Amino acid sequence: MPSTRWRRTPLKSIRRSVFVLALLLASMVFLQACGRAGETATTAARPSSATTTATALDPAAPGPYPVGVTELTFERASSTTGEPRVLKTVVWYPAAESARGAAEDPTLKGARDAALAGDGLPLPMIIFSHGSGGTPWQSTFFTTHLASYGFVVVAPPHPGNTFGDCFPCTKPAELVDSFVNRPVDVTFVLASMLKLNDDPASMFHNALDGTRVGMSGHSFGGLDTLEFAAKGSDSPFAAALAMAPEAGKTAPAPRGEVDIPLMIMGGDRDLVCPVKYDQAFFDLVTASTPHFLVIFPRGGHLAYSDVCIAALACGPDDLSQERAHELVNFYATAFFETYVAKVKGYEGYLTPAAAQGDLDVRFTAVAP
Repeated sequence: MPSTRWRRTPLKSIRRSVFVLALLLASMVFLQACGRAGETATTAARPSSATTTATALDPAAPGPYPVGVTELTFERASSTTGEPRVLKTVVWYPAAESARGAAEDPTLKGARDAALAGDGLPLPMIIFSHGSGGTPWQSTFFTTHLASYGFVVVAPPHPGNTFGDCFPCTKPAELVDSFVNRPVDVTFVLASMLKLNDDPASMFHNALDGTRVGMSGHSFGGLDTLEFAAKGSDSPFAAALAMAPEAGKTAPAPRGEVDIPLMIMGGDRDLVCPVKYDQAFFDLVTASTPHFLVIFPRGGHLAYSDVCIAALACGPDDLSQERAHELVNFYATAFFETYVAKVKGYEGYLTPAAAQGDLDVRFTAVAP
């Protein structure tokens, strides 16, 4: 039976709670000039599975693969100082059937160093960029879910802006340094992963498809994602998903033409990165580019993280983490299956006309 990973309740450990608080405080200071978002125009809701082909899975349910996880270390010179940046990168991937039921790494939530699945090669990839003061494993509900669908999900750290570097990450000079280095971390790790295709000693030898790669990220990582989406034909990615991106008064929105499919997620109760900025960026994307805006009316800034706190829209009247994770996985999986993996049948989940009412979502689509 497939794992029910997406149904688990948030971890209660002190370590994770402190980490999330660090992420929260860093983001609040970084965007302190932002105000509460107003209501955006309403369209659609959760699509019905009736519009998809019979072979498409429910994107909220776990995929057919058990999940493996490994850590790979890459190193590059800082773009600002020339000093070494050690990038201990976490990689989740679809594992062989022999890994089903194996013990999970308690932090990374996968079977460590399990054998790679032998079918579907070469595999599509998704890069995940963590939030300010975060870690590569801040959103395992999301990274493991995509891996269960056959994606290799690659999450680098951003040295100088991780939980181990700052509590909270509030110094302007350090934030600017991270702003410069983060995109290079992403492209360097992507290139390093693709080199493993040529390494017979690597578990990823001849297993990665460099033509099917998506970008994703939360908060500061969401801003990284928008930066790549706005690179036009220079973007190395086939599609991009930005979760609560930091793109407003304090962190200006990226400028440039978006010509890859883009999805932006936000929450009306997000006080850190208000949805009015998500809406403003969304409205600038040309109608010829497929783009989607997914708003959670009761969602806050940490709906995209494994854990949350009541002060940040995680109280009894707010969107629960379990429901938030279900919705994030639902739309993210349908989006990446359609535009990165190029699997037919999931596009029906991204069509407002095929939607049925869902008070937890406002879904807007421009998909020519």
